[in-house]
Amino acid sequence: MTTFLLHGGATSKDLPGNKKFFAQFTQLVNKSQVKILLCYWAREKNNWQKVAERDIRKILANTDKKVEFHLVEDVADLLAKIDDYDVLYVAGGQAELLEPYYQKLVPLKDKLKNKVFIGSSMGAFMAAKSYVISYDGDGRVKHEGLGFLPFQVLCHWDLENKKEFKLNLLAEADNHRPILTLNEGEFVTIYQ
Repeated sequence: MTTFLLHGGATSKDLPGNKKFFAQFTQLVNKSQVKILLCYWAREKNNWQKVAERDIRKILANTDKKVEFHLVEDVADLLAKIDDYDVLYVAGGQAELLEPYYQKLVPLKDKLKNKVFIGSSMGAFMAAKSYVISYDGDGRVKHEGLGFLPFQVLCHWDLENKKEFKLNLLAEADNHRPILTLNEGEFVTIYQ
């Protein structure tokens, strides 16, 4: 069984759900020592280290467990390390930076068995069957995720100003697949 923790975005903001969110990184693992892979491919590479340091501080502030972190450099690094780690966190950012990795990440689904996958915003989109990006110009494009979960996902829902349009876009494309909406700072845990 894989545990999926999907977050609606804005992990850097001081939102009520974010403290609980960062606590989940270690609470969802039934071990006293937790190994976490951090993936920031949805951001410019020159920002990865700075954002990782911020997130590491937030994770450590919300646990008493011993935690080991590794900042994932590329697909080969991820696939080589995932077997020895408990958690994979894919942070939010820009679709045009993360989506080019999708084709090479198809083997990841099998490697996530008995692991925790945490995705915020773009990371949640990646795990979904399909999605519409929150800040995608006119928002008229349905994107395909890796399909780890059988949901269509909409993040930053509380800030969305085209709710009905985006719901209809996803429903028209696949009216049998449920749509999950997540506000910023909101998260859901799914066991599959």
